Amino acid sequence: MSSSETLLWITLALCAATGGSEVLYKKRGQVVMMYCGDVDTRITNYVEWKHNSVLVFKINTKRGGIIKGSAAVAKKAKPIGDSLKIPSVEAGDTGVYTCSGVDINGNQIKKEHKLHVVSVSVSPSDTVLIPSGVTLRCDVEGDSTAQVQWKKPSGAEHHGSPGNTVTLESVTLDDAGQWTCQIKDNGGKEVGKIEQVITVVGPLQAPEQVSGLTGGTVQLPCSLPILSSLTIDGVRWTHESPADFHLLNLTKVSSSKVKFAADPRSGNFTATLTKLKPSDTGVYVCTVDVKGQTRTKKLTLTVQGGTTAATVKDPTTVGLWVWVAVAIAGVFLILLAVVTTLIYHRNRRMRRKVRKLRSVRQPLTNRTYCQCDRPVRQPHPAGKKERPPPLPRYQYDVMSE
Repeated sequence: MSSSETLLWITLALCAATGGSEVLYKKRGQVVMMYCGDVDTRITNYVEWKHNSVLVFKINTKRGGIIKGSAAVAKKAKPIGDSLKIPSVEAGDTGVYTCSGVDINGNQIKKEHKLHVVSVSVSPSDTVLIPSGVTLRCDVEGDSTAQVQWKKPSGAEHHGSPGNTVTLESVTLDDAGQWTCQIKDNGGKEVGKIEQVITVVGPLQAPEQVSGLTGGTVQLPCSLPILSSLTIDGVRWTHESPADFHLLNLTKVSSSKVKFAADPRSGNFTATLTKLKPSDTGVYVCTVDVKGQTRTKKLTLTVQGGTTAATVKDPTTVGLWVWVAVAIAGVFLILLAVVTTLIYHRNRRMRRKVRKLRSVRQPLTNRTYCQCDRPVRQPHPAGKKERPPPLPRYQYDVMSE
């Protein structure tokens, strides 16, 4: 057997005995779990974990006892069965971890793990105001020949040439989202990736022109699309023309005619002006301070004379005297209707009563007549009808109706 063949067999035997090597890339602060491999706890009395050849702990698989070593990581490392758990890795935890024990065949085995802690940083902050700049850095701790490259949130395009640092001179909304630090071995195969979210805020939004009417109310819009993680340090409105006059900020109002339309900490910095006058015409500046940076936006207010529907008060604000007048008029109309109805029914009853009296024949009463010497009335000749006596005058009136 040649010397080269002998060296090959020795290498294969060594790999089989050590159980191979696993390379891990973990972001700082992440949890790391490393397994011992093919150790048979029924045969093995002890399982040892070492960090760079320094004992982390020794596990008694029969009695369950643990002997801690002098490695720095031993203070936070925890044994889970025959495995090793690190709750939150730091840069100093980088290195080679080995686990030794006995397999089912009684052979001494070792399992090796190479841990590389990746540190991702964003400067000055992961929340960026348009059009500020930001720098992303991805550092792999330990003796690693891996290549590092940043990928944009789109995922399809690599940003710039390979390297652990990316600098954005002026961020846009397209830069918001999840950036990926991609780690590749010498063969170009991806062996790990670390993600970092960038939040882009802005720009400050406000119209260029706003108009209002004399005596009316107008709003000066100004807003900033933000997330709850962003803290507003200060907001202020200034009347720039004709004079630089400070109108409003988070804690102080210079006039009763101006106020914030909503809580400015929500990202809505709109100011409301009331009782407009022609002198209110001019340039207004909305200034916002956030995370040590200042953003401004200007708008021009034009106050016009006259009134339109835009300045008409709400019906609920109509003067009390108007409602009193309406109520009195309503009561008067109701009383008039009632009186008219009563008079109508009274006249109707009177007419009925008169008609009834007229329809009744009045009885004859004893009257005193003039006694005259009249000849005795002779009997009517046979065959002729006697003419009836004339009726009294009052009975003619009844018959003529």
